[in-house]
Amino acid sequence: MTTYYINGLMIWLNYYVDGVRIRRTTKLKNTPENIKIVKTQIIPAIDSKIATGDIYKKKPKTFEYYGDIFLKLKDSNKSFLLKKGYFDKVIEVFKGRNIDAITRLDIKEYLISLNMKSKSKTVYKSCIKEIFELAVDDGVISFNPALNIKLKSDERKDIQFYTKEQVRKLLSVSNGIIKPYLLIAFNTGMRVGEILGLQVADFKDDGYIHIKRTRTKGVIGSGKTNNAIRKVPYPLFILDEVKKVQTNHIFIFGHIDDASLLRSQWRDVCIDADVPKYKLYSTRHTFATLMLKENIVSINELAGLLGHSSPKITLEHYASVIDSKNVDLGANFSLFGHDTVIEEKNKRF
Repeated sequence: MTTYYINGLMIWLNYYVDGVRIRRTTKLKNTPENIKIVKTQIIPAIDSKIATGDIYKKKPKTFEYYGDIFLKLKDSNKSFLLKKGYFDKVIEVFKGRNIDAITRLDIKEYLISLNMKSKSKTVYKSCIKEIFELAVDDGVISFNPALNIKLKSDERKDIQFYTKEQVRKLLSVSNGIIKPYLLIAFNTGMRVGEILGLQVADFKDDGYIHIKRTRTKGVIGSGKTNNAIRKVPYPLFILDEVKKVQTNHIFIFGHIDDASLLRSQWRDVCIDADVPKYKLYSTRHTFATLMLKENIVSINELAGLLGHSSPKITLEHYASVIDSKNVDLGANFSLFGHDTVIEEKNKRF
């Protein structure tokens, strides 16, 4: 219940909203006439607004308003420039609409309309969710409609990789800057951004490349996962090839800071080698697949080499490779020995 009190020459109000004490002036001087106005008009009006909740409701703002706040908060993030294009698309779609008028169905329909894999939609969904969360923090809405929206799982396709013979052909016809790139990629399984972020000093005398950074479209990052900062072994012939690269740039591959800048060279190499043209990322799949097929490493060891956050991720990607191995246990295989099996069978009868 609202009460009033005198502070100096002015009449003040005292009331509670959601357990929080509010004290504010009426801007009316302490006179009998004004006290009557406070008692008969102002206090009843405030009590009514408290009862209906109108006193603390904020006027809804547009999705774009909170989108701009979202962008300002994100602009210091290392991957901001890479994702800003996606963020801008989301904000443009819901531009001009009051954020409290956008429903959960609106969000689902927008995500469904995107012509891409569900995995690629994640950045859009995350952007929408964070923008709505800002409106929740501001007290404009009480519930985030973008929470727990499930996207249809993508159909997992078989990974594309090259055989040993195809890799030899690709390396034999490669020249120029694409050659050291492919040597590193096929022999280490490093990600594109990790390779393009390499400096000569990262090749250590201990026989390992110390991966410290990524470089994508001018953005220097610290890696995709917490395990991305790692070291991988390298054969000396790779370093010999790297040292042949003539550039005054701090990075081995100079101005080339994105896979798209190697696209034409990669296409020509595939044509000259007469092998299928897979994505450049297939070099990583090739390394991982052959390492497993040749029984050179275990899943746990491969996860460490690839910089995956856990062996589970590695297994999800390369389970088909493991399944394809021919395991011959023999017709008379028995894990615990034939005698144990026979004895247990005789006991039953």
